[in-house]
Amino acid sequence: MYPITEKRMLREDTLILRVKAPHLINSKAGQYALIQHSHHSEPIPLSILEVEGEEVSFLVKVVGRTTMELREEANQIFYVAGPLGLPFPIRHYGKVVFFTKDWGISPALSVAEYLKKENNSLELYHISEDGFLPLRDKVESLFERVIVSKEIDKVGADLIVSVGSNRLSREVHRLNQGKDHIAMVNTHILDAVGLCLVCRVLVDGSMKLACCDGPWFPADKVDWDHLISREELFLEQEKLALEEYKKLLKRKELRKTSTEV
Repeated sequence: MYPITEKRMLREDTLILRVKAPHLINSKAGQYALIQHSHHSEPIPLSILEVEGEEVSFLVKVVGRTTMELREEANQIFYVAGPLGLPFPIRHYGKVVFFTKDWGISPALSVAEYLKKENNSLELYHISEDGFLPLRDKVESLFERVIVSKEIDKVGADLIVSVGSNRLSREVHRLNQGKDHIAMVNTHILDAVGLCLVCRVLVDGSMKLACCDGPWFPADKVDWDHLISREELFLEQEKLALEEYKKLLKRKELRKTSTEV
């Protein structure tokens, strides 16, 4: 078991989770860990935000049953695998513009810290309907320019980086064709060693596995329509699992209230 040393709410649907996991100390830019709350929980990939000593922090966006479990019940983690995935290719590019959404701030910060050491100029566009930017102070201290917007736009850049949503990356690529663009694909990952094949992605016409060949790929090589269609196959199951968990939480709350009375 891996103890949770901090659980800090940024708002109701976003939290920082800090876990004691010494084996993640050597993680590199843009890598992730596979987290399983309990023996019966679904494993999920979480981008590594920061490593301090033996502790690693993650930015968690609460969107389904597993992330809600982490928010509501977790005080320790059953399983933590990593660091996983190929690191982001770090070198001097020049002007690097990031497009992020939701949890995408986490890998963006990880990558940006390494890119800044290579004397790259960094800008960030965070796409948000309500203006919320997680970890704003940290973001503004690292990026030379930060824009929070509802709209994706064309930009001038030597490299574009997008992360947080497949639809986001597809739209950024559509508007900025011809520019170098590296995107993190968002897929289900169950084992992270290439056995389950659920994370397969079509890249330049060939099947790649996001868990071990990615998660970073050239955006112009990814078949985004195929990836998004596969992502949508799980929406109904995810919705049912979340509804069932909410009922479970309600029953627990009712039992607790009855006992207190």
